[in-house]
Amino acid sequence: MSSAHNAYNAGIMQKTGKAFADEFFAEENQVVHESNAVVLVLMKSDEIDAIIEEMVLKGGKAKNPSIVVEDKAGFWWIKADGAIEIDAAEAADLLGKPFSVYDLLVNVSSTVGRAYTLGTKFTITSELMGLDRALTDI
Repeated sequence: MSSAHNAYNAGIMQKTGKAFADEFFAEENQVVHESNAVVLVLMKSDEIDAIIEEMVLKGGKAKNPSIVVEDKAGFWWIKADGAIEIDAAEAADLLGKPFSVYDLLVNVSSTVGRAYTLGTKFTITSELMGLDRALTDI
């Protein structure tokens, strides 16, 4: 028979009953912290490695200096303030072969932010598209 204890047993999760409720509903824990950060996690491949090296670390950092890229074994973890944008047409030129936005999407493992494609561009943004800024049509 298993117990009803939280497997992580860390922080607030180790508390039960009134102690849990008191901390969970405490005024200092009822604040929403605004964040402008977005995250894109891509599975590694030869194409994605080249895109990270040439487009994200070089060109992307020139456009958005807040970009941070971490090598996580089988994945690339990319974080930035505001937006991360990858143009598949530019990637096709870099790779010297056809590469569509859908080829890029196959390698997207996870995102934090609002993801959309428009033409050949894939974008993760912190903006409320359609509310903060209108989506432009091609």
